[in-house]
Amino acid sequence: MAVTKIGVSIFPTLPVHAGMSMSHYTDELVQGLHGISDVLVRVEWPPFGAEPSAGWLRSRWVRYVEYVRWCGRLSGDLFHIADHSNAQLLLTLPGSQTVVTCHDLYPVAVALGRVRFTGSQGRVAMAASALRVSLLRKAAAIVAISQHTLAECRDYLGIKRDRLFVGYHGVAARFLSNNGAGAVESFKAHHRIQPGWLHILHVGSNDPRKNLGTVFRVVAALKQRHKKDVCLVKVGSAFGPRETQAIQTMGLQEAVRHLGELSDEEIAHVYRACDVLLYPSFHEGMGRPVAEAMASGTPVVASNRGAIPEVVQHPNSLFDPEDVDGMTNQILQITASKDLREELVQHGKLAAQKFTWEAHAQAVAEAYRSVVQRWV
Repeated sequence: MAVTKIGVSIFPTLPVHAGMSMSHYTDELVQGLHGISDVLVRVEWPPFGAEPSAGWLRSRWVRYVEYVRWCGRLSGDLFHIADHSNAQLLLTLPGSQTVVTCHDLYPVAVALGRVRFTGSQGRVAMAASALRVSLLRKAAAIVAISQHTLAECRDYLGIKRDRLFVGYHGVAARFLSNNGAGAVESFKAHHRIQPGWLHILHVGSNDPRKNLGTVFRVVAALKQRHKKDVCLVKVGSAFGPRETQAIQTMGLQEAVRHLGELSDEEIAHVYRACDVLLYPSFHEGMGRPVAEAMASGTPVVASNRGAIPEVVQHPNSLFDPEDVDGMTNQILQITASKDLREELVQHGKLAAQKFTWEAHAQAVAEAYRSVVQRWV
């Protein structure tokens, strides 16, 4: 018996606007959906765009005018907006035929006063993002990447539960493999990650919600209390004036190593090269670096906010995002107790096994089917 396929047009975030995380998401989503028998996907790349070097005005024009107009001229069975921050596409795409992946509702949480906004810039941009994301109400179905994000869609936007689905981001196979010890040692040597030091890792942007102030304060406290030298290894965006000033004020200039943006393989190496991932975010839709670190066998000390507890699943690893003493003490205990470290390593590896891209694709496919069934 022939299988009736659901034809889906996937709309990615354009390169000029996509960070590494969203580019990876679209690639993993498409690959996962290719393995589902009743789904036929096609990525819709518009015949125009702005290069990453394009100016502010050009990139906004492409995203909010040209992309929206172009989507309105397309026809198809089902549409999927891969990034909720492109909810403006729902101005021309038919909502009854559109599914959206929602990665977090941070702008809406800030606008409603549920999360404190600590940035000195960008309040207008944050409000504009919240207004744009509110268009998610028009979509036929939303795939949230955690139970926390599902609850935000329900509570903040009033989206009915039967239109909401949960599909956690997956962890790539490279983080699960124990191979490549030699490559990790080469990575350490290349980036001057010195043996005998305590290396604290942070992966992510400098967005205020990432709470780098607490990261710096924990590292400063560790420098005072730990017997060995301490180094913060930072992967992601270059430090801005605010972060640079904090580093100088706390006297951490020699204790911070910024590695910038790394390749996929290098990111897998950096988790194994460091002793602990420190992740005290104020808000996360999931917190994929936490899952990647756990899969890699790196203990995690993290915030108890947002979706992070769903990922970590270990109360001793979770703290108020401003509890510098608690996080510092936990890291010191991890370094002092081989038994505690091994317990956290084994717990993390086991917990991370549930985060697969195959499971995510199945959740997305279920959302597709629910929309199609309403047409019958």
